[in-house]
Amino acid sequence: MLVIDGKKVPFVEGKTILEIARENNIHIPTLCAHERLPSFGACRLCMIKVHGVPGFMNACTTPAKDGMVITTNNLEIKKLRRAIFELILSEHPSSCMICAQAEHCDKFNSGIMKAGVITGCNTCPNKDMCEVRAIAEELNFKTIRFPIFYKELPIERNDPFFDRDYNLCIHCGRCVRVCQQVEGAHILVFTKRGHDTKIGTSFEKPHIETDCKFCGQCIDVCPTGALSARGQKWYQEPDDRVRTTCMLCNKGCRFEMDVKWGRIVAVRPDPDYKTLKTGICVKGRFCLPTFFNAVDRIRFPRFLQNFKLYPTNWDEIGSHVAELLEAYPPSKIALYLTNFLTDESDYVFRKFAEMMEITNIYTTVEDLTQIPKKGIKVLWTTEGLPGLKNFKTLEHLIFQEVFPSEGYELADVVLPAAAFTEQFGTYYTQRGPMPIQKVVKAPDLA
Repeated sequence: MLVIDGKKVPFVEGKTILEIARENNIHIPTLCAHERLPSFGACRLCMIKVHGVPGFMNACTTPAKDGMVITTNNLEIKKLRRAIFELILSEHPSSCMICAQAEHCDKFNSGIMKAGVITGCNTCPNKDMCEVRAIAEELNFKTIRFPIFYKELPIERNDPFFDRDYNLCIHCGRCVRVCQQVEGAHILVFTKRGHDTKIGTSFEKPHIETDCKFCGQCIDVCPTGALSARGQKWYQEPDDRVRTTCMLCNKGCRFEMDVKWGRIVAVRPDPDYKTLKTGICVKGRFCLPTFFNAVDRIRFPRFLQNFKLYPTNWDEIGSHVAELLEAYPPSKIALYLTNFLTDESDYVFRKFAEMMEITNIYTTVEDLTQIPKKGIKVLWTTEGLPGLKNFKTLEHLIFQEVFPSEGYELADVVLPAAAFTEQFGTYYTQRGPMPIQKVVKAPDLA
């Protein structure tokens, strides 16, 4: 049994004081500790007093012992905590936090001001999520005794996907630890020493010249705006956050997606999905918003007439497809079902084939070799396929996809498809069946 601030809490062998305090809803401020990372003891904000032990101790690195009596928030600790935080703020653009007009400014400013250089909270894309700002409000900071020192480090924009402004860095070490100890990449390290210490790569190489996979985990754990996703950082608070399963492959990664104005604007790993120890891939982390919001998506059904594809509605295209299929025996019709269909969509296609007595159902590119052997005349594909123009027996192609990919130019009929973020369903992965949640509405008639 432990006593924390007069409250008796159960002792758990092998846990730190901070971990036990959090499990019992006792708040201890910290900037370097993170639930996914081992203890580090960099920021010193979690200083606590253990009765019978001289001095102060870090709650994040001190193992709990049975019988401890701990104080986390008396006047002496508050004074020490404010002094430590004051030193942190002296090397962080913090003028907005201590500005006398801060409350008035927040009330009447409509949003973050987009700027190339972050000089305060109102030009920082991380303003609404900044942990430094949250602690400043918790400690009721109004003044700083020390002059604010701006490091004048160049903003690093020479790599794809994210920007790095280490003028905002507080050396908490979260990004280094998640890169080394969670992702196992060892790309980020502390470079230089003393006052010149900064975060970077070995020999200050660009990330793209290292083995960095751009998983974005460093961005997810950063407590300031030092690391930010380039295409996702100016949207502020989303209208909604929805969690779903990725269908880019069958690993079963879980996403949390930010929705703004009916569009996906940001993607990150699902914070509650504990079995996912490593981050999501670069395509899932940074490319999906651009992918799903692209202007060249297939949005309407189309049919070929006079060598041109004309848009139409679902009723007309349904009648057109029915007439086309009825003109051929089932043995001359084939379906190609991509692996990236939900289980429900796959079932509907197979049920349709059963009703139409279509037995030619292909699921791999190798299966396409059956087209000339069986004299297939009509192919309905749910994915862009290479080499379709080489199959001379094909007379009609029904093309259903999210984008006009390979084979689109040969189609008689084009059907828009909903992306996996635009439908409910189930997807069978390496982790077993996973739920697919509808995040946004499909565009137009897709």
